[in-house]
Amino acid sequence: MDWFSSNPHLVFYILLITALLLTRIPVLGKYFRSVNTLVHEAGHAFSTLLLSGEVIAVNLFADTSGTTVTKAKGKVPQALIALAGYPVSALTGWLCLFLLNKGYHLYILFILTSIALIIMILSLRNAYGLFWAGTFVVLNLLLIYFNNRTLIYAFAAFYSVIIFTDAIISSFVLLVLSIRQPRKAGDATNLQKITKLPAAVWALLLLVFTLFISWLSVMHYFPPIKTLI
Repeated sequence: MDWFSSNPHLVFYILLITALLLTRIPVLGKYFRSVNTLVHEAGHAFSTLLLSGEVIAVNLFADTSGTTVTKAKGKVPQALIALAGYPVSALTGWLCLFLLNKGYHLYILFILTSIALIIMILSLRNAYGLFWAGTFVVLNLLLIYFNNRTLIYAFAAFYSVIIFTDAIISSFVLLVLSIRQPRKAGDATNLQKITKLPAAVWALLLLVFTLFISWLSVMHYFPPIKTLI
């Protein structure tokens, strides 16, 4: 951990760039980007439970997409459930960077592993989703068990920046989809059906919220660039 400890700011930016590049690799990249998909779908599932609804099924797919099928009475709960995914991803990215900044690297692994386990037990239904969540849990449990501080920091930071960057990218993708194909814009389409407001309006609101939380994350938890010089 000596080099990591003596160059924490440089290591953070190396991991940030690595995450941006690695997550664009066809197979391996999609595997790790599914961390953000897990958080996104967990947002829908947990908000459903908080609003006394029923989670029927959660699915995670190899292309990094996901679905959460729920039941809830009333338009307000339905709208809040449909709204939850992108804000929860953005806020989770903020939380992970906060914990990383405070040195609570192990907490990040515990939180993400707990989310994966709860979703697996609660409602994960498709084969790829079960495979992904199972291997993700095993990987993190091995990291926790062997307690190698260098690897724990590396993976905690890696997961954090993946959630942070993918929350922003997926919000931009949603806005583009809501303009070009408003009937296939996922959460924005669902919100349009519930509220009658155009999907593009919802996508823009979600993007603005994500960018605001991301800006707070950068301002408070990204190491100053001048410390690298």
